[in-house]
Amino acid sequence: GKKVMPLSAAVAGIGAAAVTSAKEVDEGYDSIIKKTGATGDALDDLKEQMDDIFKDLPVDAKTAGDAVGEVATKFGLTGDELEGVTKQFLEFAEVNETDVVTAIGSTQSVMKKFGVDTKDTNLVLGKMTSTSQKTGISMDTLETSLETNGSTLKEMGLTLGESVDLLGSFEKSGIDSSKAMTSLKKAQQKAVKEGKSLGSTLKSAVSRIKSAKTETEALQIATDVFGKQGAAEMTQAIREGRLALDEIDGSMTQYANTV
Repeated sequence: GKKVMPLSAAVAGIGAAAVTSAKEVDEGYDSIIKKTGATGDALDDLKEQMDDIFKDLPVDAKTAGDAVGEVATKFGLTGDELEGVTKQFLEFAEVNETDVVTAIGSTQSVMKKFGVDTKDTNLVLGKMTSTSQKTGISMDTLETSLETNGSTLKEMGLTLGESVDLLGSFEKSGIDSSKAMTSLKKAQQKAVKEGKSLGSTLKSAVSRIKSAKTETEALQIATDVFGKQGAAEMTQAIREGRLALDEIDGSMTQYANTV
């Protein structure tokens, strides 16, 4: 009584799947062409990388094509290096539930702003992923904040890793990043005036605010460092241990394999 699918129907099913698969692959190739304008051998190389990625990762061909085209365009990579970085971004997007094309563009922009070499892409993606997991900041928010405040953070003498730590700590402490950045700009101005680094100024301020005998004394210190506008919020967050500005190290090397 067991029904067996006729051979003709089975073959037809396989044929339909093959057609669908070929159509999907073509969509991926089309995306590469649209994004890069590549032709000839250069296009063949990009197609080969897409085929490998489509085969190795659980992504559809269109997504693989989008990612390959975007990495090729933004990072100027080819061959195995292109494939490796593209896979990192696809895994990063999956882990962080973010759009891969947006992630590629934002990350490249931020890396260029901070002078981080392409070979360290995995360190940057690992650092951002780890910070998001530790602090609860969404990847979209983190990347937007880095793009918006990148120039200012760099001018303050902060590395990309330190900037990621800082923005994550704002999120964890419940402080609005735009308000906190205003406070940090004031701290930077004070540091420059006194011929000190921002890091040393922040460490000194945190130590003094924590050890202040009264809230009034702590607020006075914070006002002197961060300005009147953000003093109260910064004082409260530091004294309650929610904002650890003195613990930001920015190291990225241990996050190479995070994603």
